[in-house]
Amino acid sequence: MIETLRRVDETCVQAGPARALVIGQSIRLALYLRSPDETEAVARALDVCVRLLAASPEFARFHITDFRLL
Repeated sequence: MIETLRRVDETCVQAGPARALVIGQSIRLALYLRSPDETEAVARALDVCVRLLAASPEFARFHITDFRLL
């Protein structure tokens, strides 16, 4: 997951740490993004996740179901 993330958005991984946790058939991804405001950070995170899911056939069955701000 993290390797695919690096291919999809190298600046995302360089800007801050990214972590992935696999629980059963679920993947939780934590992205630490620098952004001027919360709205832009959420939009960027969702964009990265959409591109991540589209980047590899192995992620085709996954969907974004929720997100939380930390």
